[in-house]
Amino acid sequence: MYSIFRSVFIFIVLLLQSTILFATPDCPGKSKRKASKATVASIAEEEYDIKYVDFRLKVTDTSTYIEGNVTTTAQVVVSVMSDYYFELDTTMTIDSAFINGALLPVTSVGILRSINLSIPFVLGQTFSARIVYHGISVGDHGLLHDVTRYGSNVVFTACEPYYAKNWWPCKQSLNDKVDSIDMFVTTPNNTGMCSNGLQVLVDSVSLPGYKLHHWKSRYPIDYYLISIAVGRFSDYKRYVHFTGSADSMLIHNFFIDSSWFSPLDQTNFDSMAVFINDFSKLFTRYPFWKEKYGMCYVDAFGGMENQTMTIIPSSYVGVLVHELGHHWFGDNVTMKTWSDMWLSEGFATWFTQFYFSEYWTAMEGRATRTRYYSAVLRDPCCQVLVADTTNEMEIFSNNVYCKGAGIVNMLRYAAPSDSLFFKAMADYQTIYAHSTAGTADFKAVVEARYGISLDTFFNQWVYGSGFPQYTVTWNQVGTTVFVKLIQQASCPSVTPHYSTYLQLQLKSATTDTFIKVYSSLDTQIFAIDWSQAVTRVYLNPDVWTVCKQLGPIKKDASLLEKSTFSTDVLVRSNPTKNDWQIEDLRDNTQLTLTDMAGRELWHGKSARHVTTIPGDKLPAGNYLLQLTGPEGKAQIKLTHL
Repeated sequence: MYSIFRSVFIFIVLLLQSTILFATPDCPGKSKRKASKATVASIAEEEYDIKYVDFRLKVTDTSTYIEGNVTTTAQVVVSVMSDYYFELDTTMTIDSAFINGALLPVTSVGILRSINLSIPFVLGQTFSARIVYHGISVGDHGLLHDVTRYGSNVVFTACEPYYAKNWWPCKQSLNDKVDSIDMFVTTPNNTGMCSNGLQVLVDSVSLPGYKLHHWKSRYPIDYYLISIAVGRFSDYKRYVHFTGSADSMLIHNFFIDSSWFSPLDQTNFDSMAVFINDFSKLFTRYPFWKEKYGMCYVDAFGGMENQTMTIIPSSYVGVLVHELGHHWFGDNVTMKTWSDMWLSEGFATWFTQFYFSEYWTAMEGRATRTRYYSAVLRDPCCQVLVADTTNEMEIFSNNVYCKGAGIVNMLRYAAPSDSLFFKAMADYQTIYAHSTAGTADFKAVVEARYGISLDTFFNQWVYGSGFPQYTVTWNQVGTTVFVKLIQQASCPSVTPHYSTYLQLQLKSATTDTFIKVYSSLDTQIFAIDWSQAVTRVYLNPDVWTVCKQLGPIKKDASLLEKSTFSTDVLVRSNPTKNDWQIEDLRDNTQLTLTDMAGRELWHGKSARHVTTIPGDKLPAGNYLLQLTGPEGKAQIKLTHL
């Protein structure tokens, strides 16, 4: 969004171009408020479902004055509808209003406007509401005016989260996407104009001194993504060709002050064809491919992922990829509530680090993730779900962007295979295409593809607060390397413990190795078979996990596996196709069998001689047996064939 909230992210990403260290803004702490803002001003707005909106507007590039009319076609979804409710800012004057062509009076209570229906509408009835209005959009949302650094005027929209009402009579409901729109805008003859969907015509003849622009979109679109921009634009077109298909798609870009638009700027914008094609392979085809992807470069500080026509403040590819990623996560699948904003901004931020990792170097990807997480780790009780959706600082906080990106990255690391992660993301795009989804919907899709429960992961990382912190020591005895992790939760009053995957790096004088472990205990020792003489151990070297290291990693010569469990434990038939047989356990040792995501599958106590751990009905895969006794805690990895 075009404001200080959205600009925080743009500022961070722009600085990634250099190697200069910088400080990101602190994340807000866990809110003690539980306020929630419904997107609609009145629940009565939910009595109808919008099918189509026709815009007939007059706008210039020099001010935010707007005049014209908007006709909404909708269908009644309740048994009886007695009034038509919509929203329009108080800076706008309604000249007249028509329901099915009949002139009717409008009642206004602040931004909430209503029209009493002389004959109530009934369930399933379709009607049209035409609102004729004029006024000046004010503030830093809605219809905005800017003067570029080169002195050119430009007017454009930025409506996230609650500001479409600032420039057109609308229903601000995330869960009622408009099925299709036609945008007719008259502008001065020396200007250009861009919008959602496809450009149908530019008529500079019919009205002397003016141009009539017609754009249309036939994809469902959320209220805050409907957009216009007016300025002295130069536009150009190119096409992206999808791999393995004869299909191609239009890329239609608009640039203000194109006389100074550099060859590097042009190259960066042109590179989006590559990313559209590549991302289409991973996340399903670009969702609006029958229309276009467009970028409107306005030299304004902020960016907005308006559907098929992104407002762009910079030609920096990190920003371009972020906004493109929104067209899958945010535009195609839109969050059900603003509390779920991480499903939009978290993913878009993840796209930027993915770009640096896959198209630059692994080192640059690590550096990007480190920068993202640095702000998150300053807030011990950071949370990704927005507790107070009346507070836009929370909706657009670093937690939503950067911790959200970290959660996506950790879901990838926790996947049974990397391909399953991308298949799960594609499933999500397919199941909820051109619709809305919440955190629970997303979780269910990923669980179905992974084949495991993600209750532990989501309860800790998404619904919880904070992150794990680790004190790490190590020792080597022969060819066995012992690594001890002591975990402290950063926000124990909310999330006292994390069970999560971690990466360890063992380094010798000549080589190194990377180990993926599952940290599930507050104190845990991992025994790793490695014949090289270890010189150093690193925690989370590739920055897969949002976590903090407490102090330097030291060698501890006293560290042995027996320092956790003094009894030698023998597991017969591991791996097995049936049950596991555990011997040499102290009587009444507490045993808990979990899957690798932490879901408890079985709980019991050890027997005197041999303890049977049931596994005959389990699917093939790896499991963890947690042991708790007087000696402390330990875990054993079990494999079922």
